[in-house]
Amino acid sequence: MNRASNSLLFVLLTCSFLCIVGCTNQKTNDKTTVSPGAVSASAATQDPALTDAIEETDSLLPEDLSTIQDNSNTVPVDTIPGSITCLVNRQFPLPANYIPKDLVEPKVSFSFSYQSDKRKMRKPAAKALEKMFRAAKKDKIILYGVSAYRSYQRQKQIYQRNVSLYGADSTDTFSAKPGSSEHQSGLTIDISAACVDNALSQAFGNTKEGKWVAKNAHKYGYIIRFPKGKSAITGYHYEPWHIRYVDVTTATYLYKHKLTLEEYYGVQCDKVKQKPSVDVEDPDHLDYDEKSDE
Repeated sequence: MNRASNSLLFVLLTCSFLCIVGCTNQKTNDKTTVSPGAVSASAATQDPALTDAIEETDSLLPEDLSTIQDNSNTVPVDTIPGSITCLVNRQFPLPANYIPKDLVEPKVSFSFSYQSDKRKMRKPAAKALEKMFRAAKKDKIILYGVSAYRSYQRQKQIYQRNVSLYGADSTDTFSAKPGSSEHQSGLTIDISAACVDNALSQAFGNTKEGKWVAKNAHKYGYIIRFPKGKSAITGYHYEPWHIRYVDVTTATYLYKHKLTLEEYYGVQCDKVKQKPSVDVEDPDHLDYDEKSDE
C-alpha cells in the first residue's frame, strides 16, 4: 500500500471516530420528557407521595354526573325491599304491600306524646338512633323525633288529602306519592330541635343541633338523605331534618365522598319530568325555601 493510500485511510478512520463520539455526546445531553400520566406502578410504590396521588385519583367520580352510570366505581342499584341500602325514590318506589317486619319504637324523645306508628322504625335503625341521640346528649345537643315510619296506605291518605286541599301540582312540591317515600322503608326519620319549635325547617341545618347531626350522623349509620345543592340529583329539596339509616360503612363512605345514594348507585332524577319536592307528613309543620338548595 503506497503512502497516498495510507493517508486516505487515516483520514477516513479519523472522521469515523469523530462521528461516533459526537453522536454519543448528543444522546447523553438529550433531555427525556415523561408525560404526567406515565408514572409506573413500581415507581409509585417507591414514592409515597405518588402512591397517595394515584389513590386519590382512583377514588374520584366523573365531574359530569350524567355519565356516572357508565363509571365502574358505582355499584349495582339496590332496589330490594327490606335491604338496608335499598334506594327508594320516585323512580324506584316500594311495593304497595311492603311492610317491614321488625318495626320497633326507639327509646328517644319525640315532639309529640301520643302513640302512633310514626314513632316506629326498623330495629337496626332504631338501635342506631338511640346511640346517636345519647351521643348528642353528651355533647349537650337535644334532638327530637318528629316522624318515622309511614305505611303505603298512610302515605296514600296524606297525598290524597293534600291534593284535595292544595291541588296536585302544589302537593307534588311537598308530599311524596305513595311508594316513593323513604318513610315506608322504616329506615328514615325526620328529626328536629326545640330551637326551631321542632318544625321541619331548613333553618334546622344552621342550628347547633343541625350542624351536629350533619357532622356526626354517619358515625351511627345515618346520612342526610337530601343534602344541600343536590336537588337536581335526588329530586328533593334540601332537608336537613330527614335522615336515613344505611349502615355505618356505607354512611361513612357517602359522608367522606359527599355523595347521595343516587350518586352512589349512578342514577339521578329525571329533571324534565320531575320537579324537586320535599317529603313531609304535615305541610303545616314545614318551613323551606327552594332557593336554599343552591
